[in-house]
Amino acid sequence: MRALALLLVLAAPAHADLYRWVDPDTGSVKFSSLPPANPELRAELLPYRGPPRQVIPVAAPESLAALEARWRALVLQLAGRSPQNTGRDRGALLEELGTYEALRAELDRRDPAGAPRRAAETGALVERLRQR
Repeated sequence: MRALALLLVLAAPAHADLYRWVDPDTGSVKFSSLPPANPELRAELLPYRGPPRQVIPVAAPESLAALEARWRALVLQLAGRSPQNTGRDRGALLEELGTYEALRAELDRRDPAGAPRRAAETGALVERLRQR
């Protein structure tokens, strides 16, 4: 337990001050984690702002028609699977079925009136795939 506490203390992110000043001989801007030896150089202490935040762009929601088109294409893809491919490539089939379920759930949430129609269109397909 002590080792864990010590590890947590040592793993804390480091925080260092950053100083900026202009070198009078060359006129160049200098940066350092220590202030300059000459106090007359008037070093500026830069505030720590932390690591830059990563901004993850949010995709615009797909239109209902686009979701319906993706769902329909996936249904056709699942329907076109041969029993041989289904038996050999179970991982891909499970991934496609997961995508199908996610699309169906989103469509049912956004268009509840179309849920019975979609269920009727794919009921036999899903049952056939489950039997494999």
